[in-house]
Amino acid sequence: MRKTALIVFACIYLSLGIIRIEAKAVSPTVIPTAIPTVEIMPTVAARENITEVSNKTAIKTTEVKWKGWNSISFLISEAIKRGVPENTIVLLLLLPLVATLASFLHYVGGLSGYGVFTPTMMAVAFLATGVTGGLVLFAVILAITSLSNIFLKKMKLHFWPARSISLLFVSLGTFGVMIVSALLNISEVSKISIFPILFMILLTEEFVRTQLIKSKKEAVRLTIGTLILAGVGAISMEIKGLQELVLKYPEMLVLMVIVINIVVGSYGGIRLTEIKRFKNAIRKK
Repeated sequence: MRKTALIVFACIYLSLGIIRIEAKAVSPTVIPTAIPTVEIMPTVAARENITEVSNKTAIKTTEVKWKGWNSISFLISEAIKRGVPENTIVLLLLLPLVATLASFLHYVGGLSGYGVFTPTMMAVAFLATGVTGGLVLFAVILAITSLSNIFLKKMKLHFWPARSISLLFVSLGTFGVMIVSALLNISEVSKISIFPILFMILLTEEFVRTQLIKSKKEAVRLTIGTLILAGVGAISMEIKGLQELVLKYPEMLVLMVIVINIVVGSYGGIRLTEIKRFKNAIRKK
């Protein structure tokens, strides 16, 4: 009996030893893998766009105590404290300044466009897209509109249905430009919101309407004037110092806009672009 127990115990012991040896032999070997190295590319600072609502405070503002004469500054300070986007406030304050600039360039400089509101709205569009990207996008929209008008004239449709089909072509063409811009990593065009595109479409509608009512030459002149006014306005609105000035001293902005518009509204002199035209009629002292 003892011999049998010893034999069974020896068999079990040997079997366990064999299993351990096999387990060690079969255990997988860990092969060290190379850790991929990540190349850090230099980051390019993105162009600041004040038309986008952001929670980040770009301009340092201090709390303002109400003193009566600084009511606008006090209201701005309270609005920012309660979560109103700072960029929106700056943009609202800059709009009348851009309109004043367009009015000055029109009556004193002689630069004409489609009124005062269209250049101002186009300035906001250029502010969102960048002047270069905005001009490229407007050129594409204008080209698509002109080509579609040539095609739609042969169909002899009513004005509104024709404009609706033209808008379809413009939408598809703009979508194509955005896809190409995304493939080429042109972020200024590929990430444009709908509102700058709508402003540009409205300008092309003014171009088409002026062509029908007046002439193609007049439409080109007014469109170029509008784009120049919008470009000057957009460049002015991008000036960081001007943004800080209108946010910190809005009362001075209001006073300046009123005074300049009163002076320009009473201006009765010759425009700068008309000096050459009336050169012989100008008296020399």
